[in-house]
Amino acid sequence: MLPKDLSARLESSAAEQLTALCSVTPDRRPGSVGNLEATGYAAAVFAEAGWEVTSPEFPCLDWYTDGGEMVVGGRSIALTPSPYGLGVVASGPLRLVGEAVDLERSDLAGSILVLEGPLAGEPLTPKAYPFYGSDEHARIVAALEAASPAAVLAVTGKYPSLCGALDPFPLIEDGDFTIPTANLRPDDARGLSDLAGAQATVNIRSERRPARARNVIATRGRSERRVTLMAHVDSKPGTPGAVDNATGVIVLLTIAQILSPGRYAELPVGVELLAVNGEDHYAAPGEVDWLATNGERLEEIALVLNLDGAGYRGGNSAYSTYNLDSDLEAHVAAAFAGYASLVRGPEFYQSDHTIFAMRGRPAMAITTELVDEMLESLFHSAADTPAQVDIGLLIDAAEAISELVLTWPAG
Repeated sequence: MLPKDLSARLESSAAEQLTALCSVTPDRRPGSVGNLEATGYAAAVFAEAGWEVTSPEFPCLDWYTDGGEMVVGGRSIALTPSPYGLGVVASGPLRLVGEAVDLERSDLAGSILVLEGPLAGEPLTPKAYPFYGSDEHARIVAALEAASPAAVLAVTGKYPSLCGALDPFPLIEDGDFTIPTANLRPDDARGLSDLAGAQATVNIRSERRPARARNVIATRGRSERRVTLMAHVDSKPGTPGAVDNATGVIVLLTIAQILSPGRYAELPVGVELLAVNGEDHYAAPGEVDWLATNGERLEEIALVLNLDGAGYRGGNSAYSTYNLDSDLEAHVAAAFAGYASLVRGPEFYQSDHTIFAMRGRPAMAITTELVDEMLESLFHSAADTPAQVDIGLLIDAAEAISELVLTWPAG
């Protein structure tokens, strides 16, 4: 266990870090001013703790919106523009479709196309998402672009497993989609079917902006046999991103202080602290950039441990494991055994550790045991504030992970 005076200092530092990461403006979406400030802040803390730090830069797409609305039949309906979508001011006949087969209709070109029902039931995978795809989603996206409406609007509600607390959730979140798109809640869409064919005008105030962002990588020891501890530093547009995922970054910063060269001249295994920049971005640009350098050498990594959603107040932290052999499972269990706030939880597939798990590499995730509640109530939304965080959970997680490293078997 940590000395009480060190634990107190770490709690104070973690609280300051939480404020710093959640107060950048406009938010921590990749390529934004706030994101650059956050990655610079993390790099400085790592360096101050005595770690070797690099911040490789990569291109990405930033995006801005000022809302939107549709006027039809004497009504003005608020729209929520889809992140990374195009803006437009356009008029056309209102068309409503609910099944994929309806996208083959010949009267959709130039229309204000409203997707509803099954066709708007789940978010569509971005066209160029690097880690998985859906043939069905690809066919829908291709049919939408081929139909050539002036704008695509989707009637959606909530989809917590992928979109957190957003309401309405974005059906299409894709910087490569060629048609302006926005979303509206079912209550606001009532009566639209009675206006089918009427002239509608849409104003979506959005703008795509080419930008650059950085990962932050802090290392100690040899790289050819290392443990990679990671957390995504970026947030969704419009959220302070406290639990998602300032808390994960804070655990990395705390580990850097616990395992600093001033406290431990040598570590039994190489350690890479990776604040990756892109998990909440449609194209995962930070993950792609890191894999461009490391993807052919994943066998050098003995274990990947990813933090996402840890520190949510009211519940314990929960860990899950993937592709670990019996010896490594036993080592994890022994290292975590002394921490009552860190419990084994169910499998959790909504974050970056799945990149490694799908490739058969040993991987772990730490989130919250209240993951369903967290997703439903605050993920990806303005409700994800520092008030939702239990700092003590973060210190416990950092100490337990440090114990995992310090007791790493020789070899």
